[in-house]
Amino acid sequence: MKKLASVILMICAMTVYGQKEPKSPIKYGDIPMEDMKMTVYAKDSSASAVVLVDYGVAFLNAAGDNIQINFDTHVRIKILTKDGLDLANSSILLSIGGDDYVQSFKASSYNLENGKIVESKIAKDGIFKEKYNKYYEQQKFTIPNVKVGSVIEYSYRKVSASYVNFPNWSFQTSIPTRLSEYWAMMPEVFVYERYMQGYITLSKVEQNRISYFQTQVNAYHYVATDVPAFKPEPFMTDGDDYKSKINFALSRINYTTYQKEIMGSWTKLNEDLLTSESFGKIIGGSGFLKERVEQITAGLTDPLQKIAAISDYIKQNVEYDGDEDWAAFPSKKVLEKKKGSAGDINIMFASMLQKAGLETDMVILSTRDHGFIRQQFPMTRQFNYIICAVRLGDKILLLDATEKYLPYDVLPSRCLNGQGLVISAKNHGWIDLTTKAKSKTIVNADMTLDAAGELKGKVLYTRDGFDAANMRRSYSKDGEEKYVADFSKTKQWQITKSEFQDVKDLGKTAKEAHDISIGEHTSVAGDVIYLSPFVASQIVENPFKSETRIYPIDFGTAQDKTYMLKVAIPDGYIVDELPKSKLLAMPGNTGKYLYNAAVVGNAVSITSTFQINKSLFTQDEYPALKEFYNQVVAKQAEQIVMKKK
Repeated sequence: MKKLASVILMICAMTVYGQKEPKSPIKYGDIPMEDMKMTVYAKDSSASAVVLVDYGVAFLNAAGDNIQINFDTHVRIKILTKDGLDLANSSILLSIGGDDYVQSFKASSYNLENGKIVESKIAKDGIFKEKYNKYYEQQKFTIPNVKVGSVIEYSYRKVSASYVNFPNWSFQTSIPTRLSEYWAMMPEVFVYERYMQGYITLSKVEQNRISYFQTQVNAYHYVATDVPAFKPEPFMTDGDDYKSKINFALSRINYTTYQKEIMGSWTKLNEDLLTSESFGKIIGGSGFLKERVEQITAGLTDPLQKIAAISDYIKQNVEYDGDEDWAAFPSKKVLEKKKGSAGDINIMFASMLQKAGLETDMVILSTRDHGFIRQQFPMTRQFNYIICAVRLGDKILLLDATEKYLPYDVLPSRCLNGQGLVISAKNHGWIDLTTKAKSKTIVNADMTLDAAGELKGKVLYTRDGFDAANMRRSYSKDGEEKYVADFSKTKQWQITKSEFQDVKDLGKTAKEAHDISIGEHTSVAGDVIYLSPFVASQIVENPFKSETRIYPIDFGTAQDKTYMLKVAIPDGYIVDELPKSKLLAMPGNTGKYLYNAAVVGNAVSITSTFQINKSLFTQDEYPALKEFYNQVVAKQAEQIVMKKK
């Protein structure tokens, strides 16, 4: 199995002491004619654009009382096709209410006109700010006059007072990069752990001791050339985890008269959160909730009933705003606003559960689109979400109250990402983020077929787990009429009647039934009818197309899809060819497929059961998984042949 690189570069980096200083490999506005005339990038002819140069210098300036990081960046990109035009739009992330700001910003496009290079500079109306979340805003910009063949270029300095968050650097983007170069410079009193991730081998890694702006600094120099584009693969978590990247984590500050441990330990982080005004104190405080909890749980003695009642109360009174975080505003303010982040909602949930007499801890985690947790680096910035953990005897229930369409004891799929950290006075430690729920759907089709090849009948969907949640969300958002209309478009069905059952009751399976007629799935040639039996739930193509797999395969949840068809044979016809029954099983029963076909009386019966029984597969398991899908796709494409007697 290939392993993702995660290396402490302090150990393996080549050390070179000297006076080499940062110097950009390009001059702003000086565009080589060969780059202007480029029409195809030779090392990747499919590329929509190529990063010609991505250059950055980050300098932690600790002179005097003001500590700040100056981050200079200079980017030049060649646009090769229409798909690359969106690269004219970019943004810079800035903290809200912090000391972040941008200096010396400039951006231009360059085009060949009558054999000469013509520059178009960005105007003020091409630069604007937009909220990103409650902690950050984006300074967005749009470079003018960008077309196929343009070279675009921008540079700026971002100034930040947050020395804890030293800028990381990604060598890889969604397009290939010809040259990526980064300098990270800080006084030796600031000690940062450094770790590399990804699969790209850097062409240069140096450590220098230099004088920079009259300050002696440790200068770390990284260069990568001819970096291929990062291409996401099906069923993977946050792509940023797999891009080749150098990361920095502040460990400690070592002044002669002052030492401070920054990274500390998970134990210290746990203690800090338990006493935090936006975390532990909200859970233990919020006294006004006690009377409300007593009202909500009046007459209930079963702990599970109490949990469900409190969960229902929160879901009915506070709407999740989509912000993923692990800190909270005071619960009274959240209830008044009737809207809140994951932190607002689940920290209030924990406070109410505790006031109901339930042993409750918090679990902070990183969602699937936020990235891995690296447990060797105790940093809160690795987390972006929070859930509750209730202990009932020897069982631990992981709970989340943000999703209206999931039962209280089923975590949203975004949370299923390795392990989370339990924040607790007595239960502190790591916990697996698992769920009993699957993505489960059963389709039962009872159809009749006439001699003209038209199918009519009823199709019943029974959904559980995440499939039920997705259906309920769409149904509630769009309304029944639009839901049915959209549903029929994707299937190309004529629906004459629809019925829904238990859509609002999260404790039951969600059911929907449709009376339908279908003109497709059959073809008639003389006295022969060819029937494609999967009127629903067919896996039409293998999502795994590449010969090899670089990254792990992460389905998030187990998959369980069952399809049953009973189709009446037209009068005067017999079944001439019937697909053979088949059983497929991956090693360890991690994937299983059962196909059974039979003629029962005057009808054909098809049963198909598709299961993925674990959520995470390694790259070594990829060939077996790919072949499993190949065989399933081929089997479900087989037709039934009927002939006139």
